[in-house]
Amino acid sequence: MQTLPNTVSNHIYAPDLGHRVLCALILCFVWLTVAATPGSPEAEKAAAIFDNPDMIWGVGTADDRAQAVDNALAELARKISVTVTAESVGSDNESVASDGTITSTSDFRSLVRSYSNPTTLRDVRQIWTSNKPPYEVVAYMSREQMEAMYQRRRDRVAEFARMGLTAEKSGLVDDALRYLYRAFVVLRSLPEYESIYDVIDGHSRNMVTWIPEQMRDICSRISFGIAGVQPADPADPEAGQLLDLTVRYKGEPASRVAFTYFTGRAKSPVITARDGMAEVLLAPNTPLNPLNLDIEYRFPDENHLIAEYTPLLEAYNGAGLVPSAKISITESPRQLKADKKETKAFNEAVSAGARASLTPVSKDASAVYAKAMATLVDAIATRNYDRALPLFTPGGKDMFERLIHYGNARIVGRATPDSYAFFPVGDRVVCRSVPMSFTFENGRRQFIEDVTFTFGTDGLIESLAFGLESAARDDIFAMGGSAWNDYIKMVIVGFLENYKTAFALHRLDYIENIFADDAVIIVGHVARKSTAVKGDLRGFSNTEHVTYARKSKAEYMETLRKCFKSNQYINIRFGATDVGKSAYGPRTFGIQLRQEYVSSTYGDTGYLYLLVDFANADEPTIHVRTWQPERNPDLTPNIPKDSPQYGIFSDSYWE
Repeated sequence: MQTLPNTVSNHIYAPDLGHRVLCALILCFVWLTVAATPGSPEAEKAAAIFDNPDMIWGVGTADDRAQAVDNALAELARKISVTVTAESVGSDNESVASDGTITSTSDFRSLVRSYSNPTTLRDVRQIWTSNKPPYEVVAYMSREQMEAMYQRRRDRVAEFARMGLTAEKSGLVDDALRYLYRAFVVLRSLPEYESIYDVIDGHSRNMVTWIPEQMRDICSRISFGIAGVQPADPADPEAGQLLDLTVRYKGEPASRVAFTYFTGRAKSPVITARDGMAEVLLAPNTPLNPLNLDIEYRFPDENHLIAEYTPLLEAYNGAGLVPSAKISITESPRQLKADKKETKAFNEAVSAGARASLTPVSKDASAVYAKAMATLVDAIATRNYDRALPLFTPGGKDMFERLIHYGNARIVGRATPDSYAFFPVGDRVVCRSVPMSFTFENGRRQFIEDVTFTFGTDGLIESLAFGLESAARDDIFAMGGSAWNDYIKMVIVGFLENYKTAFALHRLDYIENIFADDAVIIVGHVARKSTAVKGDLRGFSNTEHVTYARKSKAEYMETLRKCFKSNQYINIRFGATDVGKSAYGPRTFGIQLRQEYVSSTYGDTGYLYLLVDFANADEPTIHVRTWQPERNPDLTPNIPKDSPQYGIFSDSYWE
C-alpha cells in the first residue's frame, strides 16, 4: 500500500512579534491511495468500509480526479454533520438568548457544520475504486477520529476558560471576556455541552452555565465616568468633541477594557482603555440620548487567529449573550459634561505610570528633566514638533519622528509637573510616563500607550519606549524580593519596553543588535501537516496544530524586514508575566509572557519566552526566543492543568 500526500495550501505569511511566518490555511489530508477493479482487494476493502458502522464515508465520482476527491469530501462532510447533529442534545434551531437561555435560531447547524470544515478534518483516507474516467474515490474516517475531535474541543474549552480567569485576576478585562467567549462558542459545538464539567480555580464547574455567568459578572463590574469634554480640534468646530473617560473594574482603574459605540453612522473602532483611561471622539452627529458603550467580547476581526475554530466564531451570533455589556454613560445631551470627581480620578490615572514602586530621583535633581518634558509635551499637544527636536540626540530624534507618525499620536489628559517621575538606571534617567493615544487610518483600532523617555548623560533624550501595562510592570516589580534590587527590575522593565517598541516603530537595527549571532529562534507554524523540526528542541514536539522550526538570525531578520514593509502599525501587549533567574549566568533571566500581537494585516495571541543576558545592561542579549500559540502539555507533563506554568516553555527544557 502506498501513501501519497495530497495537500491544498494557501500560505499567508504573517508575523509573530514581527517575524513569525503563519501558515494560516493548510488543508491537509493523508490519503492511502490504491487503484481498484471490481472484485479486487481494494473494492472489497471499500465494501467493508460501507458495512462498518464505526466508519463515516463519502463517495465521489467525476471525469477529473481532483473533482472526484472534492465530491467525496463533500459527501463525507454532510455525513459528519448528520452524525454530530444526531449525537447532540441540542436541536437544529438552538442558540442563546439575551438572558442566557436557549432559544431558536439557525446558529446551531452552523456550529455543527464546523466539524466538517476542511480545517477541522484530519487524516482522512481514501480508496480509488476507479482509477480511470469516470474516476471514483471513497473518502473515510473512523468514529474514533470523531471522538478525538470532540476531545480536542473539550480540552480547548477548559484552556480558554482558565486563560480568561487568569486574565481577569490581572485586571485584563478584554482578554478575560475574549477567552471566556471563545470557550463558550467552542463548548456549544459539542454534542453533550450541557453536561460538560471541568475543574476551574479548584472547583468543578458546569461550563454551559458558569461561563456566561462569569462574563455577565465581569461586565457588571465595569463602570465609566466622564472626566473631560473639549473640542476635538479648537480650530475646527465641525471636528466634534473629545471625551476623557475614566474606566474602572471592581471600583479600581481597569488595566484594560475594550469597547465600541455608535457614531451615528456606524460602529466606532475598537477602543482599548488602559490603566483607567480612555478617549472617545464624538462626531457632531453622534447620538447622545443615550450614549451607549458596548463592552467588546466577541472581537470578530480576530476570528481568524485560531483557524480550527474560525467557522465557529464566524457562524455564532453571541451579541445577546451578555446584556450587561451595554453601558449607558448619558441619559440626555445635558449630561455630557465632566464630573469633578471623575476629572480628579482621570488625572490620577494619567500620573499613575510615574509611580513605579521604585525610588525616584529627587525633585531638585529632576528639575532640568521636568523642564524638558514640559517643552516636549507642549510641542506634541500643539503639533509644533520642531520645537521639541533640540531635546533629542540624533538617535532619539529618529525615534521621536517615528513616534509622531505612528497612528495620529495625541497626548491623553492634561499633564502637570507631578504627572512624571524620574528614575535612575545606571548613569541614565528614565521619565515615566506620558499617556498618548494612537488611532490608525483603517479605523479598526485605537490604543493608549504610556510613553517613557530616557535621558542620557548629556541631558538629552536618547530613546523612548511604550511602557508596560500596569499588570505586567507590577508583576516584575514584585518579583525577586530583596534579592533583586531596583536597578535589576528597571533594567528588565526597560528591556521589555524597548523590545515591544522596536516592533511598533519598525526599529530593525535595534532588534538585530539585541539578538546573539547564534541565538536559538523557534518559530511556531500553525498548520495541519506535521513537518520535520530543524534542530534538537528538547521539550518541543510537533502536534496536529503546530509545528516548530528553528530560524537563523539572518532568516529571522529577513522575515522582519518584509513584515515591517507590509504593516501600517504593529501593537504588542504583554499579559501574565513571569521572570525567573536562569542558571546560565549571573545576570541571565528567563522571561515568560502572554503576548497579544495586533497589526494592520494580522493578529495573534500566544506565549513568548526570552532567555536574556543582562551582563551589559546597555546591550542586553537574547540567546533563546520561542513562541507557542497555545499550551503544550508535552512540555510540562508533571504540572497540573490549572497551574499558570502548565504547558509553557522555560529554560529548564533547554540544553
